[in-house]
Amino acid sequence: MEEVLYLKFKQHQELRNLLMNTGIAQIIYTGANDGYWGEGLLGQGTNELGKALVRVRERLRAEGYSQTIS
Repeated sequence: MEEVLYLKFKQHQELRNLLMNTGIAQIIYTGANDGYWGEGLLGQGTNELGKALVRVRERLRAEGYSQTIS
């Protein structure tokens, strides 16, 4: 999943800008019924999608992509 996200954000500038503009914020996927990819109904989920997006953001930043001013 992480590699797919990386390729998606690397190829699509507008999406990449949105991701990079999150700065250093934690990203939380609020998928109500998804306790693995999201935070789950009671906030007890593992938020794997959010964690993957943060790693992708860090990888893109290491490759020289940066925040954009909108």
